[in-house]
Parts: sequence; C-alpha cells; structure tokens
Amino acid sequence: MRPTRTVLPLALAVGVAAAAPGVANATAPVQAHASGSDAVVLQYPSLVKTRVGRAKRALHRAIRKIENGQSIEAATTFKVVRRQTAAAWRGAKYVIRTTPPPVVIEDRVRPRAHKSGDPVGPTLAAPADTAVLVLKLQHIVAANVIQLIDGAHGAGLDALATTLNFTDDRRDGALSYILSIAPPAPPEEEGDEPVASTFDTVMPNLIPQFDDELQGIEGLKSDATDLTAGGRRVLNAAENQISTSRAFVNTHWPPVPPED
Repeated sequence: MRPTRTVLPLALAVGVAAAAPGVANATAPVQAHASGSDAVVLQYPSLVKTRVGRAKRALHRAIRKIENGQSIEAATTFKVVRRQTAAAWRGAKYVIRTTPPPVVIEDRVRPRAHKSGDPVGPTLAAPADTAVLVLKLQHIVAANVIQLIDGAHGAGLDALATTLNFTDDRRDGALSYILSIAPPAPPEEEGDEPVASTFDTVMPNLIPQFDDELQGIEGLKSDATDLTAGGRRVLNAAENQISTSRAFVNTHWPPVPPED
C-alpha cells in the first residue's frame, strides 16, 4: 500500500492543462505548497530542463506555422519537437539511473525556513519529479497536436499523425521503463516529515492528463466541423492507445483514496 502522507516536492504542481493546454516555457523552477509549509522551489537538472524548454518552443513555432497555413514548414519544425522530446526523456533516464537514494536527514540537522517564510534554497528535483516533467511535456505535445488535427489534411495531417504517434509510443515506453525500475514505496511511520517524491506518489497524477487528452478527442469527434476522414482515423487510433496507457497507470499506480 502506498503512503498517504503529503509528499514534497509535488512534481505536478506545474498543473495539468485543461481543455486548451498551453505551451508556456517550463524551464522555470516549479513552486509547490504543502499544508502549513513554505513554498518549495524545484531545481531540475539542465540535462532535462533545457530539452523540455526547446521542445516547447519548437511546438509553439509549429503551431503558428499550422495556423498560418505553412504545413510543409510545420512538418520540419515538428521534427525538432520529436527530437527534443526524445532527448528530454533520454536525459531523465540518465538521472533516474545514476541518482543515489536520498539520505535520511535527522530532525536536528534538517534545514529550516527563514522567518520571512522564504525557503532556505532550491530543492533538487527527485528522479521521479524529473521523469514526470518529461511526461508532462509529452502530454502537452499530445494534447496540442490532437487539437490541431481539426481541419488538417495532406502533409499537415501526416506531420501531426507522426508526432502524435511518436509521442504516445515514447510515453508508453517511459511508463514501462518506470515500472521496471521503480523501487517499492518506503513504509509510512507515524509523524513522518515530508520526503522527496517517489514514483509511487507522483504517477497517479498522470490520470488527469490522460483524461484531458481523451476529452479533447471526444470533443473533436463529436463537434468538429472540419475534421477529415483521415483525421478521424488518427484520433480513433490515438484514443485507443491513450485509453490503454491510462489503464496501465491506473493498474500499477492507482490513486490513493482520500482519508476519512
């Protein structure tokens, strides 16, 4: 059974994109709050953070080109999105593989926040946080590409389908890798202080991301007026794969039920 205590840092404090997911620059540190605690600033390794930023900037450029009717140019830019997204996960795997287990800090030497409420300093992102940063990137790419399929055809639709399939496949590979290496959750003890994030605590937060993508697909299939037959086929295939990915996460990292 996974611990139900509050865990810091919360990797998904970056937020789940709602109906219209954004592509804002995510290279800035993440701030999270725990009940009764000071803000925690996550410091991600540049090996991953810079690639996430490049992928998001390339996605923003590709979206502008699609909107301006430059499908051929957008296809080239989507190659950059895929390349940088792949590099971000490659860096995350290195971090996961090489980061030693966290050191238990005794209360008497635990850093304290300043009286002003500011944290003592940035908190290094745990491997689980770093992995989820890339999974969040994959969600943003998938969610935005799904919405661009409305009205797309020809070379533009081909580029979108390639990018969506690539992203969903790489995400499935990431989920399988995490399952293969994730250690069991540490036992919970009464009065435990917040600890670094683990895969056991952050992975359930992926469920809203899958739900958002599935909602986007269903909304397009139901109400989009410019959806081509080819676009509908792409969405149907993506919907099946995303549903399977959601079930995978829900099976291996089910959400913790709320306490009474």
